[in-house]
Order: sequence, then structure tokens, then C-alpha cells
Amino acid sequence: MPTLRLNDPALADDLLVELRSHGDILAEEIGPGSIRVSVLGSYSAEGMRVAIYLHVRAWEAAQRAKGIDVRVELD
Repeated sequence: MPTLRLNDPALADDLLVELRSHGDILAEEIGPGSIRVSVLGSYSAEGMRVAIYLHVRAWEAAQRAKGIDVRVELD
């Protein structure tokens, strides 16, 4: 399962809420600013990474539009 790492751990709850709002995504905080994510369904490992990547980049863009500087790394 891929792991997300946020540059600002205080934003982890906001990202968790966003990810969990999608019925096919499981997400849990595993440490400060670290979230483990899985997408339910018939995805290959690469397909799951792409789906997560797109959700995360959309969330980042929405945060930046609000003036919040956030960066998320996908491991």
C-alpha cells in the first residue's frame, strides 16, 4: 500500500477526510504527516498509484488555491 508524506503534518486530517470521502479509498494515518492509502477494486499496483496520485494532486491544487502551501510525497 502506498504511503503519503505531507510537508505539514497538521494538514493530515484534512487529506484523510478528502480521501475517505471517496467510497473506494481506504486511508489511515500511520504517523505524524504519514498516511497509508489503498484503493479498492481491480487495480494493478501501478493503476492504484496513478489513482492515488491524481486524487492527491487535485487536493494539493485545491489547498494552494486557498493559499495553503502543501506538498505531498507518494512513496
